[in-house]
Amino acid sequence: MIANPCVLVIRRLARDRRGTTLIEFAILLPVLLMLYLGGFQMIDASACKRRVTITARALADLVSQYATISTTEMSGIVNASSQIMAPYDASTAQIRISQVSIDANKNASITWSYAKNMSPFNNGQGVIVPSGLSVANSSIIYSEVTYPYDPVIAWVTGSMSFKQTQFMLPRRSAKITYPSS
Repeated sequence: MIANPCVLVIRRLARDRRGTTLIEFAILLPVLLMLYLGGFQMIDASACKRRVTITARALADLVSQYATISTTEMSGIVNASSQIMAPYDASTAQIRISQVSIDANKNASITWSYAKNMSPFNNGQGVIVPSGLSVANSSIIYSEVTYPYDPVIAWVTGSMSFKQTQFMLPRRSAKITYPSS
């Protein structure tokens, strides 16, 4: 009995195993690339978030060491934060440093505020302070850093924003004097 030529070709292809590895690799390559890029992106985003946290902490720490601070000194401190944010582009970071005064009734309000790439708080504006820091007749330094993070694979995840706030007590005086206060 003579077999149909189409059937012979199909049988021969079914027995041939030479391209199996190549086909398996072609199927797995996109999955492996996505795992690699996803892992890299998670590590990079985590590192960026950590830089934002360190920047907010450093800003509050540096400002809290002054008894009186000038606009030039404040600008220098904020501009120095770009070194902390490196290798990320600090020019897009939104930074705000403020002094919060707490009255005898534990009502917190802004005494002065300095900002870069965002609006400063208005003097007298009310703010919420963590209960552990709300001590009557005191002041605290409040720093806030927001960073718009654009991942390498933004087409998959989209952009995200990291925000960190930090409260710190003044070290050299009960209140820090700033020109706008």
